[in-house]
Amino acid sequence: MREQLMRAAMLTTSVAILLSAGALLLYELISYRQTWVTDLRTQARLLAAASVAAMEFDDAKAAHENLRLLKSQPNIRSATLYDARGTLFAAYAEPGVAVEARREEAAASLLPRFHGTTLEIAFPVDARGERLGILYLSARHDTWSRLLGFGTILLVLGIMSMAAAFLLFARLQRRITVPLERMTQVAGDVVASHNWSLRAPATHYRDLGVLVDAFNGLLSECEARTRDLEQEMESRRGIELDLRREDEKKDTFLATLAHELRNPLAPMTSAVALLQMTKASQETRSKALVVLDRQIKHMVRLVNDLLDASRITTGKLALDVEPVELGELVGHAVDGAQSMAEECGVTLTLRPCTEEVWSAGDAVRLTQVFSNLLNNACRYTPAGGGVCVSIVGDAQWVVVAVRDTGIGVARHMQSRIFELFEQADTSQGRGRAGLGVGLTLCRQIVELHQGSIELSSAGPGCGSCFSVRLPRLQSDDLATDAAPSVNARHLRRLRILIADDNVDLAENFAELLRASGHEVEVVHDGDAALQRARLTLPDIALLDIGMPKRDGYEVARQLKSMVPTDKIHLVAISGWGQPSDKENAIQAGFDRHLVKPVQAQELVRILVDAFEEFAASRPGELM
Repeated sequence: MREQLMRAAMLTTSVAILLSAGALLLYELISYRQTWVTDLRTQARLLAAASVAAMEFDDAKAAHENLRLLKSQPNIRSATLYDARGTLFAAYAEPGVAVEARREEAAASLLPRFHGTTLEIAFPVDARGERLGILYLSARHDTWSRLLGFGTILLVLGIMSMAAAFLLFARLQRRITVPLERMTQVAGDVVASHNWSLRAPATHYRDLGVLVDAFNGLLSECEARTRDLEQEMESRRGIELDLRREDEKKDTFLATLAHELRNPLAPMTSAVALLQMTKASQETRSKALVVLDRQIKHMVRLVNDLLDASRITTGKLALDVEPVELGELVGHAVDGAQSMAEECGVTLTLRPCTEEVWSAGDAVRLTQVFSNLLNNACRYTPAGGGVCVSIVGDAQWVVVAVRDTGIGVARHMQSRIFELFEQADTSQGRGRAGLGVGLTLCRQIVELHQGSIELSSAGPGCGSCFSVRLPRLQSDDLATDAAPSVNARHLRRLRILIADDNVDLAENFAELLRASGHEVEVVHDGDAALQRARLTLPDIALLDIGMPKRDGYEVARQLKSMVPTDKIHLVAISGWGQPSDKENAIQAGFDRHLVKPVQAQELVRILVDAFEEFAASRPGELM
């Protein structure tokens, strides 16, 4: 450190001295040259004034005599006088100095010019505003010898300054480095022994004393922080145990998910094998189709629950809020759960409200809530038990209660039952355990509707009751217009284009729509979709987003640019169902956005909507 401080100090001093010396030399050079220019210009002015009469009377001899007076000036090398035409009029020059016989006046000829050790000055000879000629003086100057002497003085002063600076900094650095070395020694001892109680000795130098005090304060802070860290480590051990439990819960969830996803595969595989048997009876095929339909819906529900859980945790779950009649909605959910109740041997009953009860909500999401509660109630109720659904409304709230005679929930689990991946009881086997996300979805969806959900249970074996409380809409807030039912609408024969690189899915859609009486064409990439659309001009185009060659967005933009918007109905089919994906589809020109897997009923609804649009725009074409 001492060497570095000394090197830095001497380098800084050297740079300062060199910069100062250079500035002084430059100033001396400029000042000395300016003095020479001033002196020579003064002599030129006097000679020019003395030569006016000689040039007016064309007396070259008199002018020559005037110039010869400069012989007494040893520094003057030559003096030449030229008339207005640039012809030499008179001249004086030292031996060996050449004189030009003619010299034209240039734009910059009157400015002083330095050539090595020679200075040349030009001065005009004027009389009564008329230019008679130009006088040129050339003289030697000793600028460089002057600078050499001045530089020698500066060099001597610089060496003396460097010596003084060396002595001063040598003394100063000892005052700085000794306390710093002591601090370094203490720091090394602390690192080696981890003894934070060590302190650096104080110093009588005020500035360094502040540094030493700060260093000792830092050691004190480290000592206190070390004690805090040791205490925190103790508390973190408990947190680590909690994290391990959460990790075990995650592993259990993944194992449960794998089991829940594998469970439907066995009956689905058997059902497919039955359908492939040529000698299977129609009754056998019908049962196989029922099994396939039930198991596929089960797998779709599992996947949708996982996706919804992800959307809720990331805040991306959106609601399509509209007035819904809760009695009818709960009734549909009960009807949908009847098959599971029969399978589990449970009696499912509904106690409807004596009046209509309306709420503002998303019918699909609320149906999901009640279906989850009913499925859980049936799943965790032993055969022979019962599940009762009741609806009660007052002036502000509607309460839907799902009460069962099942296994119940322990008191210590009732506060955790709505947490993600929590399960009230896993002793009934993996098949009944579920994924542990259904109740979390129920709570989040109900809270998004400004409602609440509660669980009450007397304990294991005493059954459970889940109560969903939703805000009630008054009659003044309800819309009176009723939409015509789908069954009351009639479809005409439509031309439909299906474009999807999933061959099986596209062909299944095509067969479904052909069975409904429509004319269907199937392609499997974006270029083929554009080509067929140009040739056939379909009424409806079902386009997959992720097609090869051209994606669905590009195909939609191309079709909208080629075909009037009222001539074709574009429907996007994608595995991506976020709000941003739907917005991208609308911006590309799609009229609808469907998320895979698409149900047959949803396709029929799309065709009904398309028919109404065609009925309004082209009534003459309807069948």
